Amino acid sequence: MVRSLSFIHLFIILAVGFIGGALLFREMPTSVIEKVILFYDGRVVQGHDVGYSRSIGTTAFFFVFVFVLSAFEKTRFMVLFLGAVKCVLFGLSSSYLISSGAKMMVYSIWWFPFQFIGCLLFLVYCAVLHPPFFTRPTIGKSRNLRPLPLLIGLSVAVLASEIIIFQFMS
Repeated sequence: MVRSLSFIHLFIILAVGFIGGALLFREMPTSVIEKVILFYDGRVVQGHDVGYSRSIGTTAFFFVFVFVLSAFEKTRFMVLFLGAVKCVLFGLSSSYLISSGAKMMVYSIWWFPFQFIGCLLFLVYCAVLHPPFFTRPTIGKSRNLRPLPLLIGLSVAVLASEIIIFQFMS
């Protein structure tokens, strides 16, 4: 029961973050949206003109930054918040990509599935580093960090697959 609750919790964070990003897209000017999306993934705005190093660097930045935040007791509360921020960026980028006239085939094959799986893996990573209140270990027990290499490996595989699909889409 507790395991299913944690996945429901993560799916709710993902859904609310995605919808929040879509709503944020409606309220922000396009120039600001493009600057934010360039930080997240420049391929959404500039297509093949941007190299892959930015998307790889941003993904690595999120993983390393969340790991560093989870190492300190005072900043550990921000771990799931940053997972939600990544979901908002996913929703914002998706809304921009659809509104810019991208082909639905490109969106449905390249962007959405890989970003969805990547965000979900990142949220699971965040939940392992700082579990929700209903799955935290009891006092005196340490966190179980054994799934971290598997989650990082899966995220690298998803990112590599996304880059390969993006290369062949155009």
